[in-house]
Amino acid sequence: MARNREFNTDDALDKAMLLFWNKGFNGVSTQEIIDDLNISKSSMYGAFGDKMELFTLTLLRYSSKIIVDINNEFEISQNVKMTFKKILSQIYKEALSKKLNNGCFIVNSTIELAPHNKKIAKIVSDHRTKLEDIFENAINKAIEKKQVPATKNAKQISCFFCNTINGMYVDSKYIRTKTSYENTINTVIASLD
Repeated sequence: MARNREFNTDDALDKAMLLFWNKGFNGVSTQEIIDDLNISKSSMYGAFGDKMELFTLTLLRYSSKIIVDINNEFEISQNVKMTFKKILSQIYKEALSKKLNNGCFIVNSTIELAPHNKKIAKIVSDHRTKLEDIFENAINKAIEKKQVPATKNAKQISCFFCNTINGMYVDSKYIRTKTSYENTINTVIASLD
């Protein structure tokens, strides 16, 4: 008969995600995970598999939350430009609110692992595709409502927005000036004029 788990799986995944997000995959030892989650080694392996499997689960969890949140923002949006501005502004506000910004877990994982790990590369690629699709749909709806000129290419702009977001998250590791972010945001939003 299988034993019941003595910990909450969702809570454990959230704790592990924060650990990986702050330190990266290579910066965290298996023992550190076990200590931080306050579980035994056998419980960790039984519930999540090895360190890479746990990392993968946390990355998928993070990606899913981001995609749902961004999709919800555009579902209720009355003004696509303002919604894009809100999303981009949140990035720089997070960057300026912390002494050491941990950036975006997806972007961090892309830099650290995607070039060397096909499974991680697929997760971050799928994330990017979903994000671009959300942005493209939002821009196309804005074109239909005449909020954005019909001459705009929604697919190209959605790719540009994703590149900008990734760049802002990388910059958030070391840039601490509001003006730099505001200039970037104004330039990006102007691409919808």
